[in-house]
Amino acid sequence: MTVQSRLPSVDLDLGLRLEISETQAQMQALQSAWQDLEHRDPEGTVYLSWDWLAATFSAYPGRWRVLTAWRGGQMVCAFPMKLRLHWSTSHQELQTEIEAGGRLIYSEYSGFLCDPLYQDAALAAIAQHLQTLPWVRLSLKYEDSNTRAATFMAAFPDAQFRSRNKDYFINAGSTDNLICPRVVLPQSYEVYLDGLGRNMRQKMRRFSRKYLDSGALRLTWAEASDAAAGIEQLLQHWLVKWTPSKGKTKARKSARTYRRMLTQAADLGLLRMPMLWQGERCLGALGHVIDPRHRRIHFIVAGRDEAVEGNFIGPLLHAQSVRWGIENGYATYDLCHGDEPYKFGYGAVATRVKYFSIRRRNLSPSGTYLDPICAPQALSRVIEFLQEDQPEEALIGAKQLRHLMGENYAQL
Repeated sequence: MTVQSRLPSVDLDLGLRLEISETQAQMQALQSAWQDLEHRDPEGTVYLSWDWLAATFSAYPGRWRVLTAWRGGQMVCAFPMKLRLHWSTSHQELQTEIEAGGRLIYSEYSGFLCDPLYQDAALAAIAQHLQTLPWVRLSLKYEDSNTRAATFMAAFPDAQFRSRNKDYFINAGSTDNLICPRVVLPQSYEVYLDGLGRNMRQKMRRFSRKYLDSGALRLTWAEASDAAAGIEQLLQHWLVKWTPSKGKTKARKSARTYRRMLTQAADLGLLRMPMLWQGERCLGALGHVIDPRHRRIHFIVAGRDEAVEGNFIGPLLHAQSVRWGIENGYATYDLCHGDEPYKFGYGAVATRVKYFSIRRRNLSPSGTYLDPICAPQALSRVIEFLQEDQPEEALIGAKQLRHLMGENYAQL
């Protein structure tokens, strides 16, 4: 599709065009151009890399789409999307919603991969094309760039769309999950310790002497050969802690997604998992995704033996992770989403990421906001309606599916 005829606001001299990819073969064909763009984007993350997203999408066929903008043979922008099915009780219809593609696997950050030279025009072009597709809400959580979210949102006309930035609090409102505490890593571990508060500095040194230097406990790093076992150890501890508050179903669902993410990281050589042992007993572990290109370590999830008394397992594991990062040339230790006070004890500085939502105003008649890519999800939902004795909803969904199939099937 040539963008020039659709977007008079885009500089026609740029000659941008858009392409849509939604199969693994199409994603595979993007590899070279995508990885070239990674080298040109100073605000990229490992979660927007081709390696990470190609692996993510391979596990979720029919749940994603990528819009890419090109100038000649060079990719200048990529927007990976997750398409989810939503049943609207107010409109009594199945609808499509768009989220960040990486959120299929709990990717820490989302957004757009961009060449800075063509960023504004490409984002506007992608936004213009999205307005022609069937969906009711587009939301990006954990978008981490300076201006891209604002540029993208500004391309949606206020008369047809409602765009707004959102807050996101968890733990009964006590934790701002859009705050990402990050530690800037210095040149040496001793310099890092010297920069901490007195109590934390003393604690780090005391724990290291008492538990590691003495040989009372041992620290290992999960390797590719034993990553699966390490991940299971971590998640078993995590489930013990979080099942009572989250409930069994929700906790197990989260654990499954963490397992996929950490396993994917291990398969790509991007998992860093310190494990603390007392003999053959695993006392705790941390799961990290590392980003060698941007020299970042992303803390993802922790699990510790809740039967162990004393608060030394987490600090010891984080301290050794920071030490490893410094010794291996990393620049940032990212302590994940949420402004829990303990994170700032490690010398972290608060960084805010974005969460925005774009909704259509004045929805037109039924059946116009279900994307064809969501047809398999819609069929599954119709079956669920029948199993749950909701025939009216099932009939509505079936009619929407018939509409997607085309008028040739109208008499079936």
